[in-house]
Amino acid sequence: MYGSKWIRIGCLLAALGVATGAFGAHGLKTHLETSHAFDLEESARILDNWDTGVHYLLIHSIAIVLTGLLSVHICSRFLTAAGSCFTVGVIGFSAGLILYNTILVTSGVKLIPLVALVVPLGGVCYILGWICLAAALWKGT
Repeated sequence: MYGSKWIRIGCLLAALGVATGAFGAHGLKTHLETSHAFDLEESARILDNWDTGVHYLLIHSIAIVLTGLLSVHICSRFLTAAGSCFTVGVIGFSAGLILYNTILVTSGVKLIPLVALVVPLGGVCYILGWICLAAALWKGT
């Protein structure tokens, strides 16, 4: 079944999103509170960026599952493009934010080029994914 690939990918990414969110809410937050390596404002920004990455990861995991479910009923190259764009978006946007903050917290290194280049491209992929999903529903082919 063609759609099962996207359903599996979306489910695995959703599980990763829950685990990453739990780590951020418990492990990362506790680490930031006890390490005193960052001031309160910077710690809040790190947690906010982490939450944004996890939030978009979870939303787009569901979008990937939806893409798989739709592909059971609609045969469209736009659905393949949507699933691919959502997946690349997760890697670029969500993983970019999460990795940036992980590296920042563990080593103190600010990888501004990662955020400045990869994260916006991931966001563009998210947008393209939604456009492709809409196109698949309009065209049906």
